[in-house]
Amino acid sequence: MSNCQTLIMRLLSCLLLATLAAAAPRTEAQLTGDAAKLHQNARDTGRFFADAAKLKPEVRPTTDGKSYCLIWKSVPAPKRWIVSLHGAGRPAKGFATDDLAIWHPHLKNREVGLVCLQWWLGTGDTPRDFLAPDQIYREISQALDALGVVPGTVMLHGFSRGSANSYAVVALDASKGRKYFSLAVASSGGVSLDYPPSRALLTGAYGERPLKDTRWITVAGGRDSSPDRDGIPGMKRTAAWLKEQGAIVVESIEDPASGHGALHTNPQNCRRVMEAFLK
Repeated sequence: MSNCQTLIMRLLSCLLLATLAAAAPRTEAQLTGDAAKLHQNARDTGRFFADAAKLKPEVRPTTDGKSYCLIWKSVPAPKRWIVSLHGAGRPAKGFATDDLAIWHPHLKNREVGLVCLQWWLGTGDTPRDFLAPDQIYREISQALDALGVVPGTVMLHGFSRGSANSYAVVALDASKGRKYFSLAVASSGGVSLDYPPSRALLTGAYGERPLKDTRWITVAGGRDSSPDRDGIPGMKRTAAWLKEQGAIVVESIEDPASGHGALHTNPQNCRRVMEAFLK
């Protein structure tokens, strides 16, 4: 082989390696500053970080560099997507990595992609310690747009405090956004009318009746420790409120034997949601 041929082969090899590197999923090593610290917090204190890491999700920093989202695909080109907002207990703590690990068993053999946003910022329990609904939607919309997701093919899921914020996030998508969501799932997180995002929705910040014609499933457990807010009574009240806003409640799943997080603790509940989303 001549020197010229050798040089060409080397250049082609470098080009191939560069292409593969560009196409490879980004990992937490590319996070910096606050986002890297938050991811390390999930590694150190999250319940299911190791399980999530085995799935090798793509990790993308948020636009402000304060947090990140995880992107996982069951197939190379999913036709449907789920966006999930994790819960946050008291004292506040919640991680997208745990959310990914919890969702994964329910997505086997389904052509679905999953975006889990780390919307708790890893410090305290004040509004400043969470992304606000407009920030949440900004990050969701940017991620879905970058992935080439078709509007109307996404299910938004919110658990607990994530659910409490989902009403405003869906309102933003329906009134001012890309109309990505064909279905929203409010899991163990009822609407609180004095909660700032809910007040903004009701006072017209997202337009007039922004939830009109949006589609919902509510999920509740009969053994929830906060029944009037997040349990069956709380989610019954929430379903009625959604209907008052002009929304369509496709189904209300009430599981007397389950507690907080009945959607995922009982696989049958999650199966019902997935069937409603994918049919």
